[in-house]
Amino acid sequence: MRKKWKEPLFALAFVLTAALLLNFIAAVLRPAHTDYGSTWDAYLCEPEDSIDVLFFGSSYAYCDWNPGAMYAGSGLTGYVLGGSEQTPAITYWYLKEALKTQSPSVVVMEGSSLFFDRYQNYTQINIGYMPWGANRVGAIFDAAEEDKRLGLFFDLYFYHDRWKELTAGDVKKALTPAKADQLKGHTAVDQVYDRAWEGPAVWDMRQSEEVYLQNLQDFGRIAQVCREAGVELVLTVNPTYSQYTQAVYQRLEEDVARLAPEAVFVNWADSFEEIGLDPERHLYDGGHLNADGAQIFSDYTGKVLLAMGCTPREQTAENAAAWEKTAAYWAERNG
Repeated sequence: MRKKWKEPLFALAFVLTAALLLNFIAAVLRPAHTDYGSTWDAYLCEPEDSIDVLFFGSSYAYCDWNPGAMYAGSGLTGYVLGGSEQTPAITYWYLKEALKTQSPSVVVMEGSSLFFDRYQNYTQINIGYMPWGANRVGAIFDAAEEDKRLGLFFDLYFYHDRWKELTAGDVKKALTPAKADQLKGHTAVDQVYDRAWEGPAVWDMRQSEEVYLQNLQDFGRIAQVCREAGVELVLTVNPTYSQYTQAVYQRLEEDVARLAPEAVFVNWADSFEEIGLDPERHLYDGGHLNADGAQIFSDYTGKVLLAMGCTPREQTAENAAAWEKTAAYWAERNG
């Protein structure tokens, strides 16, 4: 009887060992991702149920919102789970995954993605750094191009040829446990836009009606998740010099009100003076805020959320001290 089970057990052990080895190799070959969105490793190191505000959206989210600066002015903790050109379909799966470890009072979604195409340029990064589980699988089939799906299931498909440029740091990264950091999902960019004097570029709707309606449908799914979780949803148009016409924004506001009447819609596209921003000092490029602009806008956002009734939750002494350290880090860096 023992001999009968010996070979199957050996085969199973071999398969498990091979799987673990391949997983380790994939972890070594896959580049580290600590900024510019999709920073799931650091997010999962935040203490459970310690985040007041979760931010989602494209690069406008991770460049424009600095949770450390928001905390300094409001006491609200936050994290930016944005991603480069993050589509609403990907945001939906991000939100479902994010709520497994956090119970925010408010979800703030930056709304430029509602004007994206169905598939954008960074699907591989946005989904490929999600934790493994049902939500990643859902995102692969629902929000990824067909030709990306194989690589999103098997990292080695995308990164197998990186072995030529491997460093000791890559191996160390794979062996070192992730930890929370001072970025909280934010990416600070220091350049100043040198053509702000030209004023905003303003466009009519540039995508098809079909794609816009698909994005609205995905926003409806996001609203439903928030509704079921008892989380307030805020959709924003961030201050930018890459704007749409007022007619486009008016339609968006009406469509949001129809799909999610409980959601708050805020159009800050041209609210630089109200917020305290100077386009000639606080824009990074034609669309995004630079680090100094993000400092001001994040402080402003925190105060708006307080006025809406969002209250900082009680933190452990250890986590409160960590947030004070984060606030101090950004005050010194941007001061």
